[in-house]
Amino acid sequence: MKALFICLFLISTVVKAQDPATYLNIFDNKVYSLKNRGIKDFVVDIVSPKINKQLNDQLIFGRVDEVIFRTYWTANPERVAIEILGLPDGFKEVKDELKLSILSIVDAILPPTTQQRFAGYKFSAGKTTQELEAKDTTGLAHVQSYIFQFDPTGRLIGIEGKKAVGELKIVPNYVKESFSDSKWVLKTLKTTQSENGQIITVKKDYSYGTSQGIAVVSRLSIQTEQEATKDGGKALNFEENIEFKNYKINAGEALKYFLGDAPRP
Repeated sequence: MKALFICLFLISTVVKAQDPATYLNIFDNKVYSLKNRGIKDFVVDIVSPKINKQLNDQLIFGRVDEVIFRTYWTANPERVAIEILGLPDGFKEVKDELKLSILSIVDAILPPTTQQRFAGYKFSAGKTTQELEAKDTTGLAHVQSYIFQFDPTGRLIGIEGKKAVGELKIVPNYVKESFSDSKWVLKTLKTTQSENGQIITVKKDYSYGTSQGIAVVSRLSIQTEQEATKDGGKALNFEENIEFKNYKINAGEALKYFLGDAPRP
């Protein structure tokens, strides 16, 4: 027990001695992702039954069977493109809106680094050895500052946003899996925010499978709960299940797409 205490003390001391950018880079490099696995090129099909239902309810395209968001990515240079399969020709503006709506889902397989995600914020040491603070440098952000909380091993365990009105809390759950080569795998991400008399809680659950011997995100389940803080009204619950399938990893398919050597879907 004494040896463990000394070990944790030394880890915390190292964290405090490091500058925030170095600390964040170390954390990001310890998180499992296709980028960290050295993947250079892949294609994946993203399917959302919720979007399918919305389109059939609106009947903009008539009845559609299955809409597929085929996503292409290359590492050098880093590029992402989305093509929509299963819809008739035309309707460019509607399709562009659909592509934008799917970009946040692409984050599940291509998460930006912490500094990329919080661009416009300046990081500094927090009040404790396991905290970092990020302050808005633009004066335009809805959240003026964040407090990042890490455990003694350097794993991110919580983010609290400081707003003029309301609260924001983000709780990620990273674990080590047999496929992750000692890296942390994101299993759940819970975001709770209150504003204008509403509390909205979004929980994302990540499931993993394998493709070509490589662990990949296969399913993303999103549960959303919205409730009023005052009148005691019934909470509204929504659920969405998104599938990631037909991965083609390091096969050069994305590169062919960007070079124009592959036919557009």
